[in-house]
Amino acid sequence: MARPEEQRQYPRFHAAAWIECPVLSVSPFPAEDVSAGGFRALLTHKPREGHPYQVNLRVGDSAFGPCQALVAWCQEQAQQPGLWAFGMLVMMGDEEREALTATLEETTAAVRA
Repeated sequence: MARPEEQRQYPRFHAAAWIECPVLSVSPFPAEDVSAGGFRALLTHKPREGHPYQVNLRVGDSAFGPCQALVAWCQEQAQQPGLWAFGMLVMMGDEEREALTATLEETTAAVRA
């Protein structure tokens, strides 16, 4: 049986990334498990699943967007009631997606060095 990371279309990175989405938060919020296809994040309120949001993604000194993103899943954290983890699927063109992947790879390599 294949491991979940082997089934993913895009590799995940643990790079410092921030999301700007004024509809979800007045301040930028950190993204976790970032890939060229989307990210995981935490908020103190439940975002609407399947709802399209306009987001800007910042990785290091680079910015991507604005682009549309959909909440793919959402789950309240059992150990921290009132805190919601959610995954967003980011819609972007192939060229921007390739640039995001390259930036994530560079940022991750810089952190490891």
